Amino acid sequence: MKIIKGGITTPLEFRAAGLHCGIKSSKKDLALVFSDKPAVTAGLFTTNQVKSAHVLLDLKKLRRKESQAIIVNSGNANACNGATGRDNALEMSEYTAKCLDIDKQNVLVASTGIIGKPLPMNKIKKGIKEISGKLTIDGSIDAAEAILTTDTTIKEIAVDTGIKGRTKNNIKIGAIAKGSGMIAPNMATLLSFITTDACIEYEELFTALRECVNTTFNMLSIDGDMSPNDTVIIMANGASRNKRIKFKTPEYKKFVDGLNYVCTYLTKKIAADGEGATKLVEVQIKGARNMKDARRAAKSVANSNLVKTALNGCDPNWGRILSSLGAARIKIKPGKIDIAINSEPIVHNSISTNFSQEKLHKILKEKEITITINLNVGDYSSTAYTCDMSEEYVKINAHYHT
Repeated sequence: MKIIKGGITTPLEFRAAGLHCGIKSSKKDLALVFSDKPAVTAGLFTTNQVKSAHVLLDLKKLRRKESQAIIVNSGNANACNGATGRDNALEMSEYTAKCLDIDKQNVLVASTGIIGKPLPMNKIKKGIKEISGKLTIDGSIDAAEAILTTDTTIKEIAVDTGIKGRTKNNIKIGAIAKGSGMIAPNMATLLSFITTDACIEYEELFTALRECVNTTFNMLSIDGDMSPNDTVIIMANGASRNKRIKFKTPEYKKFVDGLNYVCTYLTKKIAADGEGATKLVEVQIKGARNMKDARRAAKSVANSNLVKTALNGCDPNWGRILSSLGAARIKIKPGKIDIAINSEPIVHNSISTNFSQEKLHKILKEKEITITINLNVGDYSSTAYTCDMSEEYVKINAHYHT
C-alpha cells in the first residue's frame, strides 16, 4: 500500500479545519470535516450501554446513509447530560448546517473529553461560525489536532489504493483519529474520521468498514475501559468518478486492503500513544481452535494489567502471559503453549526454554514489543494491539478532571 502525504483532505473534494473556540484553555478544540457534495456515509459506534448525545444523534441520522459534514469538539464528551446534552448535539448539527448552507440532516456530530459537563454552547456556536469560513484542502492537520484530548501526537494518514478513477487520480483514502486512554476492545475509546473519493454503495462501504474495524480498532486496548463516545465514520463522495465498486471484484479487494491499512496504522498510533505508554505492544495468537478463541486469547493478554506492568519494567515474567490465557474463557491445552517475545522463544510446551534473562531484558527495552503465542490446538490466528502501563498512567487519570 502506498502512503501519500496528507490526511482526511487528501481525497478529492474534501476540506477541513480546526481551531480554538474556548472549551479548552488554549489548545484547538473544534474541528470540521466537509465534503463538497453529499457523501455515502457509514459509521460504527460504542457498544457501551451508556452513550453520548452525539452517538445517539448520529445513529438516527445515518439511517439516511448520507452526510456532508462532521462537526467535532474536544474537551467535553457531552455524555450523561440528559435532554440538555441531546438538545445541544442537535443544535451543533443544525447550526453547522446553517453556517454551511447545507441540509441539516447531513451534518454529523462528535464530542470527546470530560463526561457529565454541559457543553458551552455560546463558545461552540461562535466557533462553528468561524470555522465554517476556514475550510481548506490543507486543513487535515488542524482538524487532527483539534480532536485530541490526552493524546500527545497527531494521528493522520492518507493512502493511494491503486484503483483507477475517471479523473487522472487513483482513488485515495484519508483519515484522522484520536485516542489515548479509556480504551478497550469493541469500538475502543476513540474517534476516527475517514474519507474517500471512491464511488461505492452503502452496503459495500459499511461491510468494508465493519470488516476492517473488527480486526483493528476492535482489537485495541489501552486500559480495558470503554467510553460512551467511541465513533468511526467513513464518508465516500465519489469524486474520483470511478466505476462503482462492487462486492467480489478486484477493486473491492483493493479498497478493503487500503481501508484496512489505514485502520491498522491508526490503531498502532493510538496504542503507541496510550496514556503513560513507553512501548507499542502487539499480541499475536496462532494455533487457536477458531477465530472467536483467537480473538479472546489476544484480548485477554492485551487487557492484562499484570502483563502490561511487567512489560513496562522490562520484567520477563511470562507466567503472567500464561495466566491471562487461562482466564480467557477458551479451550486450551495448558501443556502445549509456546511463547516468544520479538522472535525470542521463552516458553515451549508451557515450560521455560531457559532463555537468557539478560538478553530478554535487553529485548524488553525496545519501543516495539511483539508477543507471539502459539496455542497449538488449531489453525486460527488474531492480533491485538496495546501498550505497557506505567506510573504515569495513574498520574494522568488521577488528575484528569482537575
